[in-house]
Amino acid sequence: MGKWKQATLVFLSAVLILITVGVWLSMKRDLLEKSDLVRIWSYLERNKPADSAAIFLGSSRFISCIKTDIFAELSGVKPSRVLNLASDSAGPWEQLLICRRCPYLLESSPVLIVELEPWMFNKNLIHPLYKTPVPFNPHFYTWATLEERLEFPDPKTRVELVIDYIWPYSQRRTIDDWISLMDPVITGRKVEAELGPPRYHSLRAAHDWLASNPDYEAHRIAQCHLNEFEFDELRARYFKRFLNLVEKKSKRIVLVLPPARKEYVDEIYKNPKYVATYKEVLAFIHGLENGKVHSIIWERTEDCQLDDSIFVDYGHFNLQGARVFTKVLFKKINELGMIAGNERAKEGRILGGS
Repeated sequence: MGKWKQATLVFLSAVLILITVGVWLSMKRDLLEKSDLVRIWSYLERNKPADSAAIFLGSSRFISCIKTDIFAELSGVKPSRVLNLASDSAGPWEQLLICRRCPYLLESSPVLIVELEPWMFNKNLIHPLYKTPVPFNPHFYTWATLEERLEFPDPKTRVELVIDYIWPYSQRRTIDDWISLMDPVITGRKVEAELGPPRYHSLRAAHDWLASNPDYEAHRIAQCHLNEFEFDELRARYFKRFLNLVEKKSKRIVLVLPPARKEYVDEIYKNPKYVATYKEVLAFIHGLENGKVHSIIWERTEDCQLDDSIFVDYGHFNLQGARVFTKVLFKKINELGMIAGNERAKEGRILGGS
């Protein structure tokens, strides 16, 4: 009988340890996250910007095509007042998350310039490198609310997400990963990051790698982005929630589809099903327009009087491309009357076209 008591004690102790560890992991998910969003949290935590004049939200394409220093100069404000909070693979849910997590960003009623892409609303999106379905990004496990987990349409995934909310099995890692993650937790060192340009703007090796990577060729990545292209109502709901949140604070919101290489856009128009879904996406975007919300749709570079020399790959911009695109975009936004009135912004009408 003593052996049974000992075994029971060991079992209960193990369960208690597992529960304790699970609760701790659930509470400390932020500290264990390594996604690109951590760079943004680190910057915002250090600087607490509450006087922004313009905020950019979007994916890696927006990281590549926006020069915040140029936009600030044309707007007549300090560079620190223009923030590019775009992050890799970010879509409507990430845009909602940033503004939900950091409401002080909207205190100054900045103009919000938000990237929207067809793939952001594709229910059957495939990862361009791993060729696997992407119903959501891995960091959804870290920051999704219980409500967002419960509303996920696929029953199996919904159960997994809810279980993970209680018991974070998504935090399973190798020993080496745990060592690298626990070091800053133990020492108190935090990620020091800036909202800087992509490496391929300044490093030739990074530029050449991206330009020559077959996975980022226009027709190949389009096939992943547009895989069985079907409008995703859930992602559309996320974006509507985002708008409901920010419209209360900001009176100036610009939705932008930046141009992509011709071969990428051609993948849409040569498939009737893709065209039909793409029209759904455009109808959704235009349906959001009102006195506060405007949209700019530039499919190809000729739509904004540029050419495909601005790209590194299918749609990420090189440094010179970012410079000229920022000026063109500022000019268009200014013409829409979305830039706060001041003399430098008015001068931007001339500078933006140079």
